[in-house]
Amino acid sequence: MKILISNDDGIYARGVVKAANRLAELGHSVTVVAPDRERSGAGQSIETSMLRVRGGRYPGFDDRVKAFKCTGTPSDCVTLGLEKIFPEAEIVLSGVNNGSNLGCDVYHSGTVGAAREGYFEDKFSVAVSLDVSEEQRSVGDERYETALYAIEWVLNNIDILSGGDMKKGALLNVNIPNIPLEDIKGFRVTRTGRRRYRNRVSEYVTPGGLGYWIYGSPADDEEHADSDVRAVKDGYVALSFLRHDTTDYERNESVGAANFRK
Repeated sequence: MKILISNDDGIYARGVVKAANRLAELGHSVTVVAPDRERSGAGQSIETSMLRVRGGRYPGFDDRVKAFKCTGTPSDCVTLGLEKIFPEAEIVLSGVNNGSNLGCDVYHSGTVGAAREGYFEDKFSVAVSLDVSEEQRSVGDERYETALYAIEWVLNNIDILSGGDMKKGALLNVNIPNIPLEDIKGFRVTRTGRRRYRNRVSEYVTPGGLGYWIYGSPADDEEHADSDVRAVKDGYVALSFLRHDTTDYERNESVGAANFRK
């Protein structure tokens, strides 16, 4: 398969390098177009200034991987990748992201934003995130082999997941528990949870005055049993298909029953 890879962690991120190398080893044609620096939380944003793209030999990449770094956002990278650099790409893969993108995180996530851009261009697009906690990240306990297995599983089941039509755009959000592969219980199709956060704003005193850090801790105990959040917490790889239509049909229908006059 011809696969375009991007993400919001940047061209040097281990997850991007590992995914690209594994897919190249499996015989896929792989091109990476990723931001030149970390752009986490970029969502669907785009740059309005001129973009620069540079191809080259970047540390860690297999010789079979073509890699380009871009001054833009993850969405910009996929747009440029599909329009100018690798228009023959059949699949857009964003990841492996160092951290989950569950529930409402999909609106902030640059990882999902990159995959969504591919979906906008009618490509089968996959966002892949590894549910790494801050504590695990601080000691380098990231189970990338589990994530790479999940990517291979998705590609091996692409006919089922794409409904037999690879040319029809789709957006699949994949979240993987950060546990050994042998402890994964399976794959579960889920709906997007809510994922509220507790204590989202922390205040700090700095030499320049007060500073704030927006992060918080997930209130995952509030999630429904069929959500992506609960599936990952229970040891399953969560597969959630997303779409661009965010219409609240129930409210539209109830309000639409009234006849508004000018």
